[in-house]
Amino acid sequence: MRIAICEDNEKEQERLSAATVDWAEARKLQIEIITYGNAEQFLFSWPDVTFDLIFVDIQMGEMSGIELAKKIREHDKDVQIVFVTSFSQYVLDGYDVNALHYLIKPLSATKLIPILDKAHVVWRSFRKDTLIVSNDSGRFKLLFGNILYIKIVDHTAEIHTEDAVYEMRKTAAELETLLPPHFVRCHRSYIVNLLRTDCVYKDSLRLSNGNVLPISRNNTKKTNDAFLRLYMG
Repeated sequence: MRIAICEDNEKEQERLSAATVDWAEARKLQIEIITYGNAEQFLFSWPDVTFDLIFVDIQMGEMSGIELAKKIREHDKDVQIVFVTSFSQYVLDGYDVNALHYLIKPLSATKLIPILDKAHVVWRSFRKDTLIVSNDSGRFKLLFGNILYIKIVDHTAEIHTEDAVYEMRKTAAELETLLPPHFVRCHRSYIVNLLRTDCVYKDSLRLSNGNVLPISRNNTKKTNDAFLRLYMG
């Protein structure tokens, strides 16, 4: 997992880097950290050097972290961005660039570790963790992050991705034991990937591709709570 830290305060940069290394060692994970003192330095090397997670200080030199994040989003819609700021009033700006989270200074392990854990879950879903789909056509490996939702029809699961629909003989209960926590059963007929969900309403949700799925009354609280834990926790 490659991580960028774009921070113009050297002490804050060192503190964030050291805490991230401690987290990786505790989790027995391999990471690479590259640090930048301002947005211009980052843009000079990017996108030739790609990242899985980018920490961006909001208040920097000539180009702010918000401006940098907007430039990143012009070319990369998926890389995870975490804003670092001393001022909570900047938090709402993060929604414009689909930030994973924001980190309020002064930095602490209590604040940082849940964010890194969440970023690692997202990274694994799009790079590592797979669901094995077995049916009459053969066996397929699907990255969890590429699954939009699963529709249950009788005892057949229709697994919907951006490009195709795969079928396998599984019940919803059987699938729930195979799927990571960001998959939630929002309706008796649907299991949704919250990583691919943009908005959750009272009785429906909207996916990143624009599709709308229903939320049953019995699953409203569970779906909303899971969405808030993933993006706000």
